[in-house]
Amino acid sequence: MERRTVAGTPYAKLLTAPRPVAEGLRARLEARGIPVLLETPFSGLPEAALGTYMGDVALWVPEALLGEAEAILAEEAP
Repeated sequence: MERRTVAGTPYAKLLTAPRPVAEGLRARLEARGIPVLLETPFSGLPEAALGTYMGDVALWVPEALLGEAEAILAEEAP
């Protein structure tokens, strides 16, 4: 599992998905109170900031909430 610290909080990489899918997953998780960071492979480019990059992005959640995030996505899977 990939990990990093963001503003003093340990984050874990939840998954990687195409941007449109990742945005939907982020909305579901944030609606349940789990903060999500999206990371494109090109973080310094305008496409990343503007949201026009549609390739794969990584979803990062606080490590302490990783299990809860995985459970939320599992319960809402078709």
